[in-house]
Amino acid sequence: MKRLRSLMLFFLPFVVFTYGSFIVFQSACDSAMNLRAEKRLPFNHKSHVTKYDASDCELCHGFYEGGRFKGLPTVGDCKMCHDGDTAKEKDFFKDFKDTDKPWTAWAKQPDLVYFSHMAVMKNNKTARCASCHGDKANSMTTAKIKGKMPMGQCMDCHTSLGISNACAVCHD
Repeated sequence: MKRLRSLMLFFLPFVVFTYGSFIVFQSACDSAMNLRAEKRLPFNHKSHVTKYDASDCELCHGFYEGGRFKGLPTVGDCKMCHDGDTAKEKDFFKDFKDTDKPWTAWAKQPDLVYFSHMAVMKNNKTARCASCHGDKANSMTTAKIKGKMPMGQCMDCHTSLGISNACAVCHD
């Protein structure tokens, strides 16, 4: 009985510390992946794909001249197709400058990960937006379709596409 008590006194702080650390690190990871991204404006991908024939994601989520991924479009990007003729569009455009991005991204990479959309999208492989982001083309909300992208899922895709899984490919 005395031995059991000694073992409990020894291991209990370790178990409590481990559990507490897990909670703290899980919270930090959720924050890094931006799981609770604020969506200030509703957005319907499906209507844009249908109405504006935006089946190519690069129409709104393209690349800068140097090849860096733009990510979320700016209000100025939206104005390329929306001329502000409707009352809803006029109301939307009056609240923002052309350089504003009134949406918050779900997919924020941790600092230790480097991901190049250009390297993935501009190859002759079969990877496309839906591989990582889910079927956004048929989505009528800004809700996240796919969950976290664990490293194993990235490595499985690299393997299937014949892309190197060497650490330095994605990590600095």
